[in-house]
This record gives sequence, C-alpha cells and structure tokens, in this order.
Amino acid sequence: MSAGSTKRRWSDLLGLNASTVSLLGTILLVTAATELWSPLVPEYLKALQQRALAGETTLILLIGAYGFYRDALEAINYYAGGAITGRFNTRRSLLFFNALPLAGLFIVFFWQSPAAIFIAVPFIFVWDSISGPAVLTVVGDSLPPDRRTMAFSLQAIFRRASRILAYCISAPLIAWLGRVNGVRADIAIAVGLVLISLFLQYRHMKTASRDAAVVLHAPLQLLRRFSPDLRRLLAADIFARWAEGLAAQFIILYCVPILSNDLDRGTAFYQSVLLSVQAATNIILYIVIGPLASREGLAKKPFIGLTFVFFSMFPLSLAVLGPTLGTFGLIIAFVIGGMREIGEPARKAMIAELVPQEVKTQAIGLYWSVRSAAVMLASPVGALTWITAEHYRPSAGPVATFTLAGTIGLVGAGLFALRFGRSDRRLSAA
Repeated sequence: MSAGSTKRRWSDLLGLNASTVSLLGTILLVTAATELWSPLVPEYLKALQQRALAGETTLILLIGAYGFYRDALEAINYYAGGAITGRFNTRRSLLFFNALPLAGLFIVFFWQSPAAIFIAVPFIFVWDSISGPAVLTVVGDSLPPDRRTMAFSLQAIFRRASRILAYCISAPLIAWLGRVNGVRADIAIAVGLVLISLFLQYRHMKTASRDAAVVLHAPLQLLRRFSPDLRRLLAADIFARWAEGLAAQFIILYCVPILSNDLDRGTAFYQSVLLSVQAATNIILYIVIGPLASREGLAKKPFIGLTFVFFSMFPLSLAVLGPTLGTFGLIIAFVIGGMREIGEPARKAMIAELVPQEVKTQAIGLYWSVRSAAVMLASPVGALTWITAEHYRPSAGPVATFTLAGTIGLVGAGLFALRFGRSDRRLSAA
C-alpha cells in the first residue's frame, strides 16, 4: 500500500480534511487561551473579595450570579450563533466569533475587579457557545454520517489536550505569582494564542456553507419541527446540565482547602492535577469509545445514557470522597468527572442527525439556546442551597449542593433510558 493511500485511509477514518484540520487547530488554540485561566475565576473572585474584606455569603452569591450570567449569555450566543451562521456562512462567522475574545481579555488584563469579569465574559466566553452551531455544521457538511462521531471525538481530544497544556502552563504561574497576578499572566499568553488561531483559520478554513432559509425569527415554529426523540434528548440534556450547573462554579472553592492550607498552592494543584486528570480521562475514553460509537441511529444511545449517569455521579462522588479520602478521593472523583464525556461525541452526532437538515445550523443553535436558558437558574439555586445548609450546619453547604445536583442528574438519566428511541422501537415492532 502506497504512502498516499495510507494517508487517505487515516484521513478518512479520522474525518480529516482541510476544513476539519483548520477547525482542530483553532479549537486547540482558543481552548488553551480560555482554559489557561477560566477555571480559576471563582478563586480569582475570592482573592479580589478578600482584598475588599467581603464575607463568605457575599462571595457565594457573587459566584452564583456569575454562573447565572454565563448560562444566560450562552443561551443568547447559541441562538445568535445559529442565526448569524445560517445567514452568512460558516467561514465568515467563525472568523468573527474568533476575534471577539480579544476585547474581553484586554478588559480583564487592565482592570482587576469583579465588575471587569462580568463585563468581559460576553466577549471571552463567546467562542464555545456562539461558534457551536457552526462547528457542528462544518463537520456535518464535510463528512458522511458514519464519520461524524469520530470527527467529534477528535475535536474533543484536541480540546482536552489543549486544556492539559494550558493547565501545565498556568499552574506554575499561579504558584509563583499568586491567584491575581498569575491570572493576568495567563491572559497575556491567551491573547497571543487567539491571534495565531485567527491567522490559521483565515488561511485554511475552506467550508463556507449556510442554511437554505433563515427561520430563527420564529423559534417556537422551529422548535415544533424537532422530532420526538430530539425533544427527549433535549429534556435529558437539561437535567444533566442542571446537575452540572448546580455544582460547577463551586467545585474549586470546595476542593482548594482540602488540597492545601495555602490557597495559591491549592489552586495551582487543582488546575495542574485534578483538571488534568479529568481531561486525560476524557482523552482515553474518546480514543476507546470513539470508534465504537461511530454508528448511525440508536447504536449511540448506550453511550449517551452513560454520559447522563456520570453527570449525576460526579457531584455525588465529590461530596462523599472529598471529606473521607482527601486529595486521593478528589482525584478519584475527577476521574468520574472525566467519564461524563463517554458519550459526548455520540450526543453531538445524534443532534446533527435528528435536527431538520435544511435549517441545520439554526436548529442546533436553538437546541443549545433552549438548554442554556433552562439551566440559567442552576448556579443561583446552588448558591442558595449552599448558604441555607451552612446556616443550619457549618460546612454542610457543599454536601447539600452536590447531593441535590446528583439527584437531579439521576432523574434525567432515568428519563433518557426510558423514553429515548421509543418511536423507533414501535416502528420496528410494527
């Protein structure tokens, strides 16, 4: 077999072409730019609040508001991303979306204040949400259905690899410079990575598709066009994201004191070890599961169902293993957290299969927008649960919040297992 045919075979297996390779490079760089410092935002806010001598309750409410704000912006951005990409095209839209984080990064670098975070968030975190519909469309238009799951797996591997790289760069800076100045150094590096990604995308992105019609001015009408299985997947997804959203912004506050009495060192350990363990678990799963899940239709269901189960198990494992086993227990919990991604590429491929194909980008944007809008209150509810539990028993806040999160996640996993694919089974029986 010639070298050329071997290369084509691997490219076909992995779902690679000029557009998807350009997309992988962009994902690698922009994800690293974000992950250098974004997981540390709650601890960064805590450090700023400590400078201002603010109390614990104020901090928890502020972080709950931050989580609400991010989810609300995601709901808007997913909707806008689908509309903009459907109206213009994937290439122009992705270039525009890629440039927006620069404005937010400059704000946070030059202005050290909680207010700066809230002002910068719409720009900095816009890439993941607003580009999401376009990314799915590029893969959907570039590859046949049986190659899409593998392409999404490869994208996910690149995301996690870039996260590990970012954590390994950021953690020494946090340990050396502290939580505030270390984050500023991370942001300076992030600006350079975003600029490189813009150049890469401009030179090599080839796919420039748009939807046949613009229909997002009538979102309810488009939502009614969702198939029953797509609606069931969306409902289960919302439960899983509630499980995630209730706990997500508070996990670092819970873990850092367990890891070290020195909060700067604890923060560096959290980023360099716990988050890297989670990302490495993701990568191993993508390599093992990606080929198995690269099948059309209901063959993806078991993997998607396991994803929803692990969304509920992660916060429960934190609540149980952290107090009993300390650092080792947290490492086990973050392995379980990494297993949440076991069916994520299959879920994305399933969405790409189930949405109305003539308005694919806008339908994907609407799906994610509805999900984020439904989850907006998760962080504030998590904050109030934490504060209420602390009022009745000191140190009970994290356990109460994580237990509530896990319970809600289990409800979603059960609904998905019982309801998804029922229409297909009825047709087969008939």
